[in-house]
Amino acid sequence: MMDVTPVKRASIVTLRNANLSVRQIAKNLNLAKSTVGRILKRADDTGDCGTLRQGRCGRKRKTTPHDDKVIIRCSVNDPKKTSKDLQRDLASAGIIVDSSTIRRRLLEAGRIARKPGKKKLLTFAMKEKRLQWALDHKGWTTDEWRKVIFSDVTHFEVHGYRSSLEPLQDGHIQQAPKHPPKMFWGSFTAKGLGLLVIVEGTMNSDKYKAILATHLLPIVARDFPDGEGIFQQDLAPCHTSRKMLTFFEKSGLSILNWPGNSPDLNPIENLWAMTKCRVAEQDCSTVEKLIDTVIRTWYHDEELAKMCSTLVDSMPKRIAMLIKAKGSHISY
Repeated sequence: MMDVTPVKRASIVTLRNANLSVRQIAKNLNLAKSTVGRILKRADDTGDCGTLRQGRCGRKRKTTPHDDKVIIRCSVNDPKKTSKDLQRDLASAGIIVDSSTIRRRLLEAGRIARKPGKKKLLTFAMKEKRLQWALDHKGWTTDEWRKVIFSDVTHFEVHGYRSSLEPLQDGHIQQAPKHPPKMFWGSFTAKGLGLLVIVEGTMNSDKYKAILATHLLPIVARDFPDGEGIFQQDLAPCHTSRKMLTFFEKSGLSILNWPGNSPDLNPIENLWAMTKCRVAEQDCSTVEKLIDTVIRTWYHDEELAKMCSTLVDSMPKRIAMLIKAKGSHISY
């Protein structure tokens, strides 16, 4: 491919502006007509005199397209590998590149370095049970999931907040021994949020039975007067004790079969996360302030209430994702 100096490129455009044809310009400058045509086309497209050189100026790219594909494939196959790890793997395959080059290629492909998400360890047996549960419930419709009362407990911690100009005080520091996390039990359905209950101390079967008798059964009677409500709970020992099984039998409450180690399947976890984000923005430097803020947020945040039906309706999608992941973690 013929190299054309900047002076000749400028001359080509100037002569075209003087109404010379491509043939005349090529003859006057001793260039091929195809070369003149390409330069004029680039001038029309970009507004400059153009160049026949493809790609960017500067240092030659250190990796070939094949090398780039290998880098991306290695990263996709094992996302936990750092650029240094990939550098060693590529070196064993005969591809010698710097780790900084690998990071640039990953960025070009949109693979941004992120901290790994925290998930519970799932053994093969756990994955098998989760997958089987998903297969058993993949036929459930949205209407069937709208009959479920989802429940769970979570913890909120005392914390303070301050401006960047405010001096650090004791209230700005997390003091776990002084202010242990407060446990809350809550529930919700597609129709809205259920009651929120403060749990004092450690949850056991007696406390759990009292919470359900006082705060769950009235909600079930209100939202499901036809008796079609189904209660969801995890497999904590206090939930599955003989005492609780007797309680469920006497109350007539239907219990949803639920796989263990599956917080990513329970949509109430998303409500907890939203609540914690809002609570974190407020002053909760004492236990009293924390409790007041959590309760006020749960009962009066309109966005939380609006999300209930959306989260319940996400259950078919969660099950499909779980089947695709073969029982492994899903992105919820």
